[in-house]
Amino acid sequence: MTTNPTPHNDGEQDELHRYELTVSMNWVIRTCQDIIRNHSHRTFWTPTGSAEGAASTDHLIRSAREDVLSRLQAHLDGAQAILAAIEHERAKRHPEPRRDE
Repeated sequence: MTTNPTPHNDGEQDELHRYELTVSMNWVIRTCQDIIRNHSHRTFWTPTGSAEGAASTDHLIRSAREDVLSRLQAHLDGAQAILAAIEHERAKRHPEPRRDE
């Protein structure tokens, strides 16, 4: 993901972290936009393949998972992993001072 920091590249590391954060959040936003564009009408969810009349509960569950939840969850998990890795790297670079009690 990122290189090991040295005293001379802390600024570069921060810039790289900002870039990684921005890219990961852009993917989340784009995924939301894609889901809205392809699976909603006037901000209401439209399940894939829903015909006139009531869709079965099984169909609605499958459509919710495939069209919205799984796609969104994959990008959210990826963004969370990137955030956690950045926090971990920053903690290694700038550890909190120990408090002797």
